[in-house]
This record gives sequence, C-alpha cells and structure tokens, in this order.
Amino acid sequence: RLLGPYTLANAAHVTMQVRTWTARLSVPRQRHVPLLRYRNPSLGVPRQLYTGVHALRKSTRAYTRNDVGSKAGQPSDSDPDVGFSEGCPIDCDPDGYSSGLVRGSRLKYNDPQSLPLRRRGFLQWEPGRPSNVLIVKKPRNEAATEKLRDIATWLQKRGINVYVERPVHATEFSDLKCFQKSSRTDIDLCITLGGDGTVLFLASLFDEDEPLPPVMSFAMGSLGFLTPFDASHFESHLSRVLEADNNPLFCTLRTRMQCEVRAHGRIQAVHTVLNEVVVDRGAVPNSALLEIFIDGNYVTTVDADGLIIATPSGSTAYSMSAGGSLIAPSVPCTIITPIAPLSLSFRPIVIPESSTITVHLPHYARSHARASFDGKNALRLRKDSSITVSTSRNPLPMINLGNLDSDWYEGITSKLKWNLSLRPVPHLPPPRSVASMEQASMDGDNRPYSQLRPTPREP
Repeated sequence: RLLGPYTLANAAHVTMQVRTWTARLSVPRQRHVPLLRYRNPSLGVPRQLYTGVHALRKSTRAYTRNDVGSKAGQPSDSDPDVGFSEGCPIDCDPDGYSSGLVRGSRLKYNDPQSLPLRRRGFLQWEPGRPSNVLIVKKPRNEAATEKLRDIATWLQKRGINVYVERPVHATEFSDLKCFQKSSRTDIDLCITLGGDGTVLFLASLFDEDEPLPPVMSFAMGSLGFLTPFDASHFESHLSRVLEADNNPLFCTLRTRMQCEVRAHGRIQAVHTVLNEVVVDRGAVPNSALLEIFIDGNYVTTVDADGLIIATPSGSTAYSMSAGGSLIAPSVPCTIITPIAPLSLSFRPIVIPESSTITVHLPHYARSHARASFDGKNALRLRKDSSITVSTSRNPLPMINLGNLDSDWYEGITSKLKWNLSLRPVPHLPPPRSVASMEQASMDGDNRPYSQLRPTPREP
C-alpha cells in the first residue's frame, strides 16, 4: 500500500519511505559499500511538506512486486538488507500524499528525498569484505609510523591488502600498496592514526560525491572528537570490526557539504568538506560584508570578520571557538556562525541540512574576501562572486565504539573537561583567634592584623 506498483527512478541513496520501516542504504552496490540498517527506525521523516494534490515527485525508489516480495510495496522476510518495526500509522496514495500525520489533511514531503535524514545505524559487511584497507597516519609522527607498521602486519597476516598514501609509500612503506585516485573504489575500510586533522585529510582523499568506505579512527593526536578508538588495543578493535558480517557495528553517517564557488555565473571550483567552510576578510583590515541567502530567500547581510558554515562534526571545531552551538553528529542540520559580527543581534543559527546556503560578496563591498575549506584550499573571493553550500548526498560513515552518540558525549566531557575543574578548588584559611594574633605581636611580629596569615596545619 506504500506506492503500489510504481517504480521510481534515481535510487542513488537511502530508501525514503513514509512507513516506519528501518530503511536500507540503497546505493549502487560498489565493492566497499557495506550493508547499513538504521538504529532509529521510526524517526528521520522529512519535516517540510506540501498540502493538496500535485504530481508525484519521482526522486526516490519504492519497493515493487519485482523488488522484494509478492505484495506490491511490502517487504519480504527473505530480504536480508531490510529490518522493520511494527505498525504503520501513515497511509500513502500513488500521488505521494499521505494521511495520518495531520488531522483532516493529506501531506506530501517537500524536503529533498535523496538525503538520508537519519544518521545512526548498524554496519554489516557484504560477503568477502573487507579485502582492501587504506591506512592514513599523522605526518612526522614516529609513534604513528610504528603503529601503522604493526597494524599493516596484522592485517596482511589475515590476507587483507593494505594501502597507504603516495608520500608515505615513497618514503617509508614501499612494501605496501600505493593509494591513488583511480583505486579509491577498491577500498573497503579506512583507518586513521592521528587526531581530527588526520580524519579531515582522509575525507579530502574522497572528494567526489560518491559512496565512501567506513572509517575507523584511532586516537594518536593532541585533541580528537572523531577518534574514539585506543591504538594500544588495536588487535581487539580490529578483530571486532572484521567480524561485522556476523555482529554488526555501530555507525554514524557524518554529514559532508559540497561547496561551489561561482564568479560571474560560472563555477570556478568545487570542494567537499567534513567540518566547515569559512569566508573571512583574510589579510584585509576591513570587515567582510557578506549577503546570506537560504533556499533562495534573502536572510541578512553580515558585517563581520567572517562567517562559518559548519556541519555537526564541525560544531566542535572553529564554530565552537566562535561561539557556535555544539551539535550531536546524528542531527541533520547545518550551523551558521558569524565571526566577531559588528551587529550583536546576529547570533549563530541552526538550519535543516536540506537547505541550500548561498554566501554572496556584493559588488559594493569594501574589499575582497577569502574562503577556505576544512582549513585548506584557501582562495580569494572577488566582488560579486558567491559560494553555494549544500549537503552532499553521500556522508562519511564513521565506525563507533559505543552505541548511538555515546562516543560524542564521551568526547566532549573528556576533551572539554566537563564536570571537572581546570584548577584546584580554593579553600579559605582557617580563622585565627584574637589571642593568637596578640601573642604574635608580643613576639615581635609588628605586621598589622590584616597581614597576619595563619600558620599551616600539621598533616
């Protein structure tokens, strides 16, 4: 009863059904794409809707008789990729409008149905995977180099091919396979040895908007909100990951953003970021004047040192330093944070990840601006140019140590020292009696009473 016998096109991403099903990741079956089942099945429906009767937007894929079962739109128990929850409070008709959510009305979603609004799930390997692993380490770090050698040896003993990036292959590990852009579709699993910067560098190696392999991050940096695994126990952690075909892993789909730089109506560059895109004044002493449009609607003009557009993963980075909110990685949203705005009324805002943001540098601005993407690829933003930011259709799958967002909560409580004092708690000295202070004066201590300090207590 979901969509009857209709077969919809563009099944590039997550199966979006308005029933309370646990969806599956319906990406084209590439070698490195494991099966994924969402952890929160009854949530994640789009929130913006149409009312009335319109033509069906053919942007998602529905189950049909030829797809999974004998009944149209009904999943079969033999399909291993799909899990289901009981009950279906929403009834859809072939036009895409549903009843049951709003009394007396039928609704159809207006959000882009190609975006997976749910972010937490279970990860399970397809048969024979993983067979190719890419390891990226923190540069110029001897401890990371030794750990890479240990992990590579451990994986090779189990018949797994190990890849490293080109500079590491040329200078340190010529016996391992060299990772190239052409071989990125062969990678089944990525491992990082470092901090959050190492994870960002790894994400930049997969800058195309295509399905990414899952990432396992070992903490070997100074600060890391993306690195939950302890490198000293890599054998037990990796053994658990390799057994995910029988015992699924916790996984969070980390939002990525696609940034298009336009000048005079033409695309000049395209960058994909995991944390944030920053537009600031650069080396110019004047503040940057930036116009903000969301979904084509003018919102405000920012007169500030700059502007940060961040993902939930980036909420603990530059955006946090500029006063932005901390957002759990499973929340499908985008954070817009001004940097030292001249107008104190402009505060950080959180908008849906399905919205498209355009930052325009008007022709009447006092000077040019500068843009950077995850702290790299800085470029000059000339007058009358713009940056359009939208959510990538393919997020970065991060393997979690704990369930749901427990890794994130552990990270902010330990790294930000929540519930801990940054300095010893001060204590008032014990009071001294008047007689003791008079005795000190008789003994030759001529200091005024206000300067007399108590003698330390015996331990």
